[in-house]
Amino acid sequence: MLINTIQDLVSYEITPEKEAFLLAIYNDFITFDDAEYPEGYDRDLGPDDEGYVAPVLRQEWNAGAAAGWGFSSREQIQELIDS
Repeated sequence: MLINTIQDLVSYEITPEKEAFLLAIYNDFITFDDAEYPEGYDRDLGPDDEGYVAPVLRQEWNAGAAAGWGFSSREQIQELIDS
């Protein structure tokens, strides 16, 4: 089984490989750091160091990668996994 298109994903029955592929897309998140750091900030500073700025982490699902496979939502992928 080769998975090249969304048609390949929906036309083949669930196999361990297909499920792993779908789970990889389903769980693909990108992490962003939204903290505002001063210019020239030393990223080696630790929480106990003067001038340390704590990261403000945010995760978003990688909808762009999923869209490349024809998916518009995580729910759509979950339905395919559950079928």
